[in-house]
Amino acid sequence: MKNLEIKIYENKYHKQFKEINLNWLNEFELYEKADDALLDNPNLFIEKGATIFLAHLNTKIIGTICLNPVNKTSNEILKFAVKDGFKGLGVGKVLMQTCIDLCKKNNIETIILESSSKLQIALKMYEKFGFEHTEIKDTHFVTADIKMELKLK
Repeated sequence: MKNLEIKIYENKYHKQFKEINLNWLNEFELYEKADDALLDNPNLFIEKGATIFLAHLNTKIIGTICLNPVNKTSNEILKFAVKDGFKGLGVGKVLMQTCIDLCKKNNIETIILESSSKLQIALKMYEKFGFEHTEIKDTHFVTADIKMELKLK
């Protein structure tokens, strides 16, 4: 995608960030109250070290991903979505690679994510990036039945 740009979240894009994520959460019946923390208050996460990237195509925001610190050596992926009509074009791969590159630059050893078995296309993409399934011990989300991690070191 020639005109695709990955930019850091700004408050003026809050509505689109929230809308894109609510669309997929509702489509797959995965929305829960715990989602509101990040969707309603992204700046609280950013103040604690998170980075939210937005995929821009011309003047439209078509994808989101949040890289949230867990501790000094681990980050987690949150609210990773590509807008309907733009899926399958490589936008998700660019967003994920952007996060992986930032983690490598910051000497992060592990990237984790929680997901759902309902999201088969996303799970296949994570596996292609080298994420491996791991045991879920505790989770932020009731609907998360899969946990994966990518070891960078």
